[in-house]
Amino acid sequence: MPPVDGIWGTPTSTIDWCEENYHVTPLIAEFWNTISNVIFIVPSLLMLGIGTIEGHEERFQWCHFSVFTVGFGSWCFHMTLLYSMQLLDELPMIYGAAFHLYSDIEVTSPLNHKNRPLQIGLAIYCAIVTAFYLLSKHVIFFQVSYGLLVTLMVFSSVRLMLYYEHNTLLYLTGLVTYMSGFVLWNLDQHFCGNLQLIRKEYLGVFAPIFQLHAWWHILAGTGTYLSVLFSAHTRYLYLGMKPEIKFWMKVWPYLRLRKQKKE
Repeated sequence: MPPVDGIWGTPTSTIDWCEENYHVTPLIAEFWNTISNVIFIVPSLLMLGIGTIEGHEERFQWCHFSVFTVGFGSWCFHMTLLYSMQLLDELPMIYGAAFHLYSDIEVTSPLNHKNRPLQIGLAIYCAIVTAFYLLSKHVIFFQVSYGLLVTLMVFSSVRLMLYYEHNTLLYLTGLVTYMSGFVLWNLDQHFCGNLQLIRKEYLGVFAPIFQLHAWWHILAGTGTYLSVLFSAHTRYLYLGMKPEIKFWMKVWPYLRLRKQKKE
């Protein structure tokens, strides 16, 4: 038989979320918080495949890979609640946001151009955040560091919408989706006791509907994916490469393009 705390043992992470540990299976500490990360993993792999076949710019390949890495790390973290897996979840969020911010800032650069000073500056920021977080283990520091990058990404995206051809609906859908997830993340943080009581006493088999951190994953993963698509779509419009937003099963968007440089 597995130990009382489940197959992964007593949690060592600095955060234990609102979902009841090992409630569904002794193999997964937080079942719904774990499987909801599929929204980060599968679409990113899809776009990595399409990007490899069609020769999308390296910057966006890194963006999609970083989103995949966040999803994989979060899967491992919520499955085990081990501190090492917590780092695998959190630190890629910093690196992924840096890749995304770089792509937004460099929208008008030549095809496949690399801005070394900007790359070095963002790398130094990521290194400082990583070193301080590893030494201090202050979750608030991590959240503020990540929030700063997200805020800069929002301002960069607004700049793109003001000055360059873009798809407004794509950006607004991604932003509203992400922010809706952020609201649920905060509700899960501040009303955990109430949520646990509601799930236990009133919802029965429908209890997973009120696993708000899992909904945060679904909404944040979708919003992040759409944000990367928006950045890439705007970039390829600028380059005159005729990007096309397609829909898998008429539901899920992805990006295709035909190479044709801007004159």
